[in-house]
Amino acid sequence: MISESYDVVIVGGGPAGSTAARVIAENGLSCLILDRRRKIGIPVQCGEFLPTPREMVSLFPNSPRAQRLVDIPKHLIRNKCDTLSLVSPREKEYAFSMEFNVISRDLFDFHLSNQATQKGATLLLEANVLGIHQKHFVVYRHHGETKKVKAKTIIGADGPNSVIAQCIGSRYRDPLRDMSYSLQYVMEGISCDSDRCTMFFGSNVAPGGYMWIIPQSDSRANVGFGIRRKYGTSLNLRGMLNRFLKSRANLRNGQIIQRVGALIPVGGPKRTVHGEHVILLGDAAGHVMSTNGGGIPTALIGGEIAGETVVADSKSGHSLKQYEQAWRSEIGSELYRSLAMLRVADIVMNSDALTEIGMHLAGSRYLEDVIRCRYPKPLEVPGRLLEYFLTRI
Repeated sequence: MISESYDVVIVGGGPAGSTAARVIAENGLSCLILDRRRKIGIPVQCGEFLPTPREMVSLFPNSPRAQRLVDIPKHLIRNKCDTLSLVSPREKEYAFSMEFNVISRDLFDFHLSNQATQKGATLLLEANVLGIHQKHFVVYRHHGETKKVKAKTIIGADGPNSVIAQCIGSRYRDPLRDMSYSLQYVMEGISCDSDRCTMFFGSNVAPGGYMWIIPQSDSRANVGFGIRRKYGTSLNLRGMLNRFLKSRANLRNGQIIQRVGALIPVGGPKRTVHGEHVILLGDAAGHVMSTNGGGIPTALIGGEIAGETVVADSKSGHSLKQYEQAWRSEIGSELYRSLAMLRVADIVMNSDALTEIGMHLAGSRYLEDVIRCRYPKPLEVPGRLLEYFLTRI
């Protein structure tokens, strides 16, 4: 078993891991990224929805870095949209303005990884991490050989089934409730509004979740859904998506060019997101917006915070607990607020009738608040009480 040594070993080369690696490497620390894939960014397991810099100011007002981190090169953007439309079980539509980019996620991930390696980080692909040994060693398999690498700090950015999270005992209490299945088709030859993302609700399309159409152009889109495991364990997920396609005249004659499946953590931040020498990022930490499954912005913000924390720790002996304080300050309110809203939505979305009534009473004005993870005025007080409770369990 060969042993190397780095200041930091990062498991996972997605947006969170690569962002952390960039900060760490540009500050002169040695950094190794271990990723199990053959190529960064492939397969794409994402709806490719990214808010614009202007939207990030309102979505994450406590994060001074949010706007900058999503200001990405134009060649990474497939399409620009300015409207979000929500469709009720009875097909009533509620629309409001929202600016977002539909990105090329494979190119986006490669771009972030390339930034890290250009600053001096080392990237090793096809490395299947097995766990942590004696606190400071990461054990992995590479081309049939078991190896280990020593690190002062280990960062787990290895997704919802994070091996590093398991090594420090960080788990969700109820995986059926707190994990969501996602299935998506990339489709061509369809008809859709290129400037509008549409979300469909109801037990016939996505029980306990929603179906989406995210346009890459007026003839190409990402079409898929996200539903909690507790709703989806007994369902034929592919059959459900196929039925939806057949029910929509603008989709039924389209060509499926790619099928994508993923697991999304929607149970809010995990209780444990760092250990004595370990930090968890992105999906591994549960840093995902519970109400919509969005995780790219929080991964970028958390990744940069983690990188800065590790650098500060190496230079002046600051504790890694600084990471906990910083992410809670910048994105904690939004993450816990989103979880509180999901808990309320769970009650409403158990019934199509309640969903219909709730969407009607809320209207576009308050539904926009929900999507932006702001409490609608009538729910502000009970929402904050629930949020307070969720941060302490």
